[in-house]
Amino acid sequence: MVLTVLGSGTSHGVPVIGCSCRVCKSSDPKDSRLRCSAFVTNAGRNFLIDVGPDFRQQALRKGITSLDAVFLTHSHADHIHGIDDLRIFSHKNSRAMNEDANIKEKYPETAGEGLPIYSNLTTMNHIRQTFTYIFVDHDKGGGIPKLHFIPVEEDGKYKTVHIDATTVVPVPMIHGNRHTAGWLFISNGTDGKKHSIAYLTDCSFISDESIELVRENAFSDGGILDHLVIDALRVREHSSHNNFDQALEYADRIGAVHTWFTHMTHDLLHTEVQDYIDAHIEKHANLKKIIQDGGSVSPSYDGLELVTP
Repeated sequence: MVLTVLGSGTSHGVPVIGCSCRVCKSSDPKDSRLRCSAFVTNAGRNFLIDVGPDFRQQALRKGITSLDAVFLTHSHADHIHGIDDLRIFSHKNSRAMNEDANIKEKYPETAGEGLPIYSNLTTMNHIRQTFTYIFVDHDKGGGIPKLHFIPVEEDGKYKTVHIDATTVVPVPMIHGNRHTAGWLFISNGTDGKKHSIAYLTDCSFISDESIELVRENAFSDGGILDHLVIDALRVREHSSHNNFDQALEYADRIGAVHTWFTHMTHDLLHTEVQDYIDAHIEKHANLKKIIQDGGSVSPSYDGLELVTP
């Protein structure tokens, strides 16, 4: 299983429009951070986490040619406003296209119900309100995204998703005053053990229950949590995101072999984020031991590939 960080930046992205700070002007490619997103491949299946306004650029850069499902964390613009570019992977013809035999033959509509989109109910409702054109019949024009929304909520509780060899566990989190979903991807490795990658972005609070949910699913039956990608906006506190210290505290409790910060703003260079982590790791006994045993805690960067055995 491989998770590729498509974007590691905050809602503005880095460089920020109109900003001339040293981070935005940096020549280090690790300081260029597109909006937060990730791409997971496992056993021949391709999964996308969030589809922000930079998705077209990210898909071209990564060479994404097919998607089997999309997992959405929440409905803020920097996580869903690339949704129209999902037409390439699944589209629905307009009425005019279907009535013209030549056009219909040249541009056949995607078979089936459409590209599966997994999210909580609040996110689905916001998408229906924001992108109404996707959900109405069109007389003219080209195709629209053909999306099959599948809620992971039932009676107020999240439920696990199984897609062939991949198990995906939604993780309830709080992002300011909004409920978001983190995602834990689980698969059997080539070594016969269960391996996991947790992707927990856009959160300011992760409950004890959610931490236990990650640990229980990742570590049961001798499983290994190889990677944790976690929201870590900046050093200073923020009302709806983890700051670096909060991210380190959650990472210490979760206990992945490798922890990676994401959704970072333009306050610090990539190297300075690493310096901050190194200077504060002493406060976190579990992370310190993990590092001594060969693990790591670092800022992620666009294009970073996280691999499990």
